[in-house]
Amino acid sequence: MKEALFIKNTALISLGSFLISLGINMFLAPNKISSGGISSIGTILLHLFNIKMSITNIAINLALFFIGYKYLGKESVIKTIVGIIFFTLFLEITSLFPIYNDDIMLATIIGGAFIGVGTGLVIRRSSSTGGSDFLALVIKRFIPHISLANIILIIDSVVIIISGIVFKSVTITIYSIISMYISSRVTDAAVTLGSKAKAVQIFSQKSEEIAAYVIKEFKRGITGIPCKGMYSHKEKTMLLCVVSPKELPLLVGAIKTIDKGAFVIINDAKEVLGEGFKSYADYEEVKIKQKNR
Repeated sequence: MKEALFIKNTALISLGSFLISLGINMFLAPNKISSGGISSIGTILLHLFNIKMSITNIAINLALFFIGYKYLGKESVIKTIVGIIFFTLFLEITSLFPIYNDDIMLATIIGGAFIGVGTGLVIRRSSSTGGSDFLALVIKRFIPHISLANIILIIDSVVIIISGIVFKSVTITIYSIISMYISSRVTDAAVTLGSKAKAVQIFSQKSEEIAAYVIKEFKRGITGIPCKGMYSHKEKTMLLCVVSPKELPLLVGAIKTIDKGAFVIINDAKEVLGEGFKSYADYEEVKIKQKNR
């Protein structure tokens, strides 16, 4: 089981690293577009001094690694080393690929999307290719309420501004910001891929009937939460149910049929773990020390 998980982790980290390097070497770097982090520094050094991005990547990442490794768990450290090695290797390989510089906007969009998907795949395995996402993993230990994508966005913004000053081009800076935004949003989507759902709150006088219907027809669990209407001062039961986006119209239609007077609140559930939705397989088990009471 552990061997299979290791192979799966390595394969996804490898694929993610390849997609990131592809986005940089084929689409962004040839157009002097910065994607944030070390790759932005690599882009600057490539155009100014013709230093290979793979060399810049491994040199700066080694420095960052020794600074931040102590803040990450042993498994994350190992995966990060794997990510850095794969990323450096693929940066060297994809530097031989043909470049795209026909349309700078198209290059910006495609390059940003490749980086976003690749980064998302790597982060899903609790790993990193180094640079801003590695630094973001460390920072998140201290501010866990901010998403990884947003932390990366902040770090990359600073680096992109610096690269814009070096290249002395507002146009390049704007395209870099667009690419960075696209990659950040795609990263967020890739990290939570396949786990989005709809959380439905139902207030009805026929809550028992609605609950029975959902359990029987949708094969979904549903929770009854006692509450009180402050206008009527009557005790009620609020139903809470999580369904997939495709099931939502059917559920709302069923509620309407049972009780046209029902009050329904629908929220986006960004990630749902458990039976019927996403499994815990994408998350590493964390060893927790239990205190003797």
